[in-house]
Amino acid sequence: MGNRTRCIVLLIALLAILSGLASPVLGVPEAEERSASSVVHIVQWGENLTLIARRYGVSTAVIAEANGIANPNYIYAGQRLVIPTGASPPSPPPPGQTTTYVVRRGDTLSAIAYRLGTTVNALVSLNGLVNPNLIYAGQVLKVPGQEQSPPPSNTCVYVVKRGDNLTKIALAHGTTVWALTIANNLANPSFIWVGQRLVIPGCSPGTTPTPTPQPPAPTPTPGPGATPTPTVQPGPVPRMNTPEYGVHTFLWWAGESRARDAQLAKDAGLTWVKELLPWRSIEGAGKGIFDWSVADEVVQTLNDRGLKIIARVDFQPAWARADGANNGPPDNYRDYGDFLYAMASRYRGRIQAYEIWNEPNLAREWGDHPPNAAEYVALLRVAYHRIKEADPNAMVITAGLAPTGTGLPHAIPDVQYLREMYQSGAKNYFDVLGVHAPGYKAAPETSPSEVQNNPALGGHRFFCFRRVEDLRQVMVDNGDAGRQMAVLEFGWTSDPRPGSPYHWHAVSEETKADYIVRAFQWARDHWSPWMGAMTVLSIADPAWTENDEQYWWAITNPDGTTRPAYDALRAAPK
Repeated sequence: MGNRTRCIVLLIALLAILSGLASPVLGVPEAEERSASSVVHIVQWGENLTLIARRYGVSTAVIAEANGIANPNYIYAGQRLVIPTGASPPSPPPPGQTTTYVVRRGDTLSAIAYRLGTTVNALVSLNGLVNPNLIYAGQVLKVPGQEQSPPPSNTCVYVVKRGDNLTKIALAHGTTVWALTIANNLANPSFIWVGQRLVIPGCSPGTTPTPTPQPPAPTPTPGPGATPTPTVQPGPVPRMNTPEYGVHTFLWWAGESRARDAQLAKDAGLTWVKELLPWRSIEGAGKGIFDWSVADEVVQTLNDRGLKIIARVDFQPAWARADGANNGPPDNYRDYGDFLYAMASRYRGRIQAYEIWNEPNLAREWGDHPPNAAEYVALLRVAYHRIKEADPNAMVITAGLAPTGTGLPHAIPDVQYLREMYQSGAKNYFDVLGVHAPGYKAAPETSPSEVQNNPALGGHRFFCFRRVEDLRQVMVDNGDAGRQMAVLEFGWTSDPRPGSPYHWHAVSEETKADYIVRAFQWARDHWSPWMGAMTVLSIADPAWTENDEQYWWAITNPDGTTRPAYDALRAAPK
């Protein structure tokens, strides 16, 4: 091939490339999206902020400032970073015209609509989408111009009641599910909640009761793992008394004994119950596919007895994490936030507090990966915003940290981890600090320094109930003295098994009873006003046997009979 021929071929190739760049398809390379004066970079595995900054010719400080990153050493795969570059944005098509957009991995319909100056409704209608949550990488979507159809002239508002679904509401008002979805900008037609206000297109005003004020629908969130802006301001967080009495229950799998065990808590004069509501058991079938049946029963059982609920929410569904870990944060933190929004919307005013994960300072609770406080704060931030959007008055409680002296890669000591949480910006993203405070061998009045100097009691400061005071000092050091704490797990074990790793600090059932009552008394006398609810371990799971470690921490037996600790707690003045 001669030089002249080569030049012609290269010129044709160049023209083809330029033609492709000028085409109206708005899909972008795998790791970036362009918007006004910036690029949104999707973090890939193995990247760090230095490499990304070098790629775009900017500094790490500029990227950190643009994205509100408290710790530049922490970014995660799938995170969207705004890179200020001065690049030109993809222009939305003019009114009356359409263009196309190629869906990328991690896209959502609301994020696409937000970037391209259109609405979810318009994209749904133009593309004939049955479920706006179900789009996929590589899908080509038509994008309309900015003209929007006027809303229906005749509308009224319906307030969703218990037992309603969109089909039932549509039939009752002579309309269709599709029309309701469009009129209300519903991302998922399968998800509505009691108290939600729905616009009924085409009906005559006055045919439905006047609704009471309700929270607005959620605004679109800009992308996976991103921090959404709440549409409502968080309400005032109730101040708890010091202490408020609570217990950890296991009602989820205990259908036959659920009412019995909830009544045990009530009869003991307790006011709080901490209960695991496992994410994977509710949304395990797929993103946006919910089974609330057991959760509804658990919440109703506790509500019927006037018991306030701390919902521990962890255990990700299989679809949310690729590596199959038993318990770890999802690959896309937004999935967790979306679930919490759905839960807090459904149980608005009925679940009073949410514990965000459990013992994330242990690798076994963090996807079997080395724990990382900055990663946890990123998850906490997403969770806080989404819960407050749905229920501004709900308390967001940090995960209780495990007292431990073990270091990386298996764990991070709780005091060190809490310091790192504050360094990563946690202060703005929780209402109450959650802690765990097992008593081990020491009486509840024993100070951490006494335990540290006594090998028979363990020889480390964390081997005592008053370890809480070391964590409290971290709060004070970070200017957070006005915030309350909650003890989410505490107690003493009576484990008699010689081979058990818990046997060395076992106490008798009578001593356990005495120590638990004295622990509440210590909190009342020394931790006011900064201590709130304290949940003791536990009303026993009916499936436990003497071979289970948890059996020996409980204050009742699996058959519902009581132990001395329950009897003493019930008799104690509160």
